[in-house]
Amino acid sequence: MKITVLSIFTIFFLASSCKSLKYTKEEDLKNIKMPFQEKDYPDSENAFFSIQNAKGQNLNLIRNRVLLSAKTDLAGKIKTVINTIANQSLGFNNDQERESFDSKATSISQQSMAKILKVDSKTLREKNGDQYDYWVVYKVLLEDVVSLINESSLGFDVNSEQLFKVE
Repeated sequence: MKITVLSIFTIFFLASSCKSLKYTKEEDLKNIKMPFQEKDYPDSENAFFSIQNAKGQNLNLIRNRVLLSAKTDLAGKIKTVINTIANQSLGFNNDQERESFDSKATSISQQSMAKILKVDSKTLREKNGDQYDYWVVYKVLLEDVVSLINESSLGFDVNSEQLFKVE
């Protein structure tokens, strides 16, 4: 009886795994190559990068949407790094101190977005349509972020290497 149950389980497992191997072929799916690869734009001790895209008919609208997404992404990275350093360096005595610090960290991350730079972009268009697919790479230089942090009297000073290592 044990052999029968084991053989049925084995047959079921083999049949289901073969399906997954043929999935791409049977479903007529293709691998998509993105215009920009994350490995080509890794975060470093010099800059944080953000690769974004949007699709739509109005090119100006999707450019603005992509810029907003990049700013949100980069500001989030910066705020996370600031909060991580603060948790390692500072001891908050109460929630009010934590909220005050969080407000300063948010302000610094938002101010950093004034210095965002476009690195590269590609605009793709459907062959038989009016849809655009807009891809862009943005960066923020960590030296700009470091100067904002160090001028903000957060209770610690940092350098760009520290910001990168925390992430």
